[in-house]
Amino acid sequence: MASISKLSNPNLAASLSSSFKPRSSSSLKCFVGFPVMAGFNSKLVSSSSLSLINNHTFKGSLVVRCSLVDGNGSSVNRTTLHDLYEKEGQSPWYDNLCRPVTDLLPLIANGVRGVTSNPAIFQKAISSSNAYNDQFRELVQSGKDIESAYWELVVKDIQDACKLFEPIYDQTDGGDGYVSVEVSPRLADDTEGTIEAAKYLHKVVDRPNVYIKIPATAPCIPSIKEVIANGISVNVTLIFSLARYEAVIDAYLDGLEASGLSDLSRVTSVASFFVSRVDTLVDKMLEKIGTPEALDLRGKAAVAQAALAYRLYQKKFSGPRWEALVKKGAKKQRLLWASTSVKNPAYSDTLYVAPLIGPDTVSTMPDQALQAFIDHGTVSRTIDTNVSEAEGIYSALEKMGIDWGYIGSQLEDEGVEAFKKSFDSLLDTLQEKANSLKLTVDSGPKARGNLQGYLCFLRRYGPIASLSVQQHQQQQSQLIERRKVMVIAAVGLVPGALWDSSYEEIGMAMAASSGFTDRLADGGWPYTEDGEIVVVDWDGYTIGYYGRIFEARNKTKGGSFVGDDKDFFKFRLGSQEVIPAFEEAVSGMTMGGVRRIIVPPELGYPEKYFNKSGPTPTTFSGQRALDFVLRNQGLIDKTTV
Repeated sequence: MASISKLSNPNLAASLSSSFKPRSSSSLKCFVGFPVMAGFNSKLVSSSSLSLINNHTFKGSLVVRCSLVDGNGSSVNRTTLHDLYEKEGQSPWYDNLCRPVTDLLPLIANGVRGVTSNPAIFQKAISSSNAYNDQFRELVQSGKDIESAYWELVVKDIQDACKLFEPIYDQTDGGDGYVSVEVSPRLADDTEGTIEAAKYLHKVVDRPNVYIKIPATAPCIPSIKEVIANGISVNVTLIFSLARYEAVIDAYLDGLEASGLSDLSRVTSVASFFVSRVDTLVDKMLEKIGTPEALDLRGKAAVAQAALAYRLYQKKFSGPRWEALVKKGAKKQRLLWASTSVKNPAYSDTLYVAPLIGPDTVSTMPDQALQAFIDHGTVSRTIDTNVSEAEGIYSALEKMGIDWGYIGSQLEDEGVEAFKKSFDSLLDTLQEKANSLKLTVDSGPKARGNLQGYLCFLRRYGPIASLSVQQHQQQQSQLIERRKVMVIAAVGLVPGALWDSSYEEIGMAMAASSGFTDRLADGGWPYTEDGEIVVVDWDGYTIGYYGRIFEARNKTKGGSFVGDDKDFFKFRLGSQEVIPAFEEAVSGMTMGGVRRIIVPPELGYPEKYFNKSGPTPTTFSGQRALDFVLRNQGLIDKTTV
């Protein structure tokens, strides 16, 4: 007798463990499943009859499949996703994440084994939902700026999702059950910034089954090696060509070898090879060529290149070098097929899933592709069944004038730019959300594009050759006794986070000066000169659009410019190690003096490259804040004073 069971939020552990029970102890039942969407609440469904329409054009939200019931009567929702993993060794992941994350539970029960996210996904999730409002309100009211609030929203979603997939991670001994979070897309051309961002996200998420996503841009290839060497698992994203994919594999292997770890089993990685976007670009080029031969190759480029990527994967993860790493517990960097949704409606809706099935791979699918494959996908190994045909298509496209190097670089540029736009759009959305919720966000005055900071010259070392240990010790002692304390807040200019009423007297006494520097206090000691190594303490913040603090170096240790255990900035005058404004401001200062500087663009950091000249922010959030302003100086200021 047929019965109907609901697709509800089952006990996760029970559902997962049940999926591995022998089929002989189960009986066949039918169930009606509703794919989970934002705001979906499952309800018990009852009906006297079912009508099935199978036209392989999946438009509705109803999925009718078969379910197994174990000997205890509990339902295990058997789908093609279970077969995909158990029979062919491919892990189906879900390319989406939004609140409430418990909406993932029915998908997990239906065979989903991991989640990927990106800036575009979070842009859609946060901008189209009120589920983030309460946390966002609390963050802003606690003094968080817009971008800092964004990252805390993201981290919470990632942590919550990691918890849901932790049973799969444990069952597979760290082989599956991962949730991916991407570093800021603004860091796509910043090697060191990406490394620091990856370390930061790994630390704050603090879950064993998190993947830190790093783009496969040329500047980030060394980042991948360094992050892997630090024992952090990585999802390398935005791979569009075979050449770049090989560089990604080498970075993974180099990182494992450089790690110095005796047990490599917990350092894993996936390489996200993008598929459908390749056909989108190549098809346009073929249509411009317009010959029958060219038109016949439409819709074939992406799968052909993917098949060759799998062959490269098999080659690179074999041989003496790889075997030496295996002895230390290393796991293969699995190929992950990304961008699996079909862009051309004339193509099969499983075009970028069904032909790419193979062992030790992952297929991450958005809603459309996932629902289509559950509904009418066929499970069989296909990725390497006809490699010679893939070679023929790849070569034929080259003969047509298709430059694979151009395809890869163009799609990479488009992908990075698209994620940057989504990221910036989301920050705009959050600003508007703050306005709609009548929240006050410190955005600074309207002198857009400038930087403002405070610096206190603490000491100088003089020429290194003539500085004795005794002299250094004397200067250190003198410093502790006589160093001045200074944190200034000027009305309309300085964020409240820097204000301390004890400094009001000095603030009121500051004198106007010519140029961009205000001398706020003199130390009364000798003036600085070129060639000397000086040590300064400094705070800084941006002025204008999304004005924000980017350096409050010693705030966590009791306040700026105070104490003897702080982290100070050291450089040699006249060496061009710092931005011109900083050099000019420090030159001529007396030891113990305090100055305020407002940095005009022509004397500041090079556009888009804050890390080329000092002083650079010491925190990841500070680097993001300064980088945002330098890259967006043309934005229209929306702040009011």
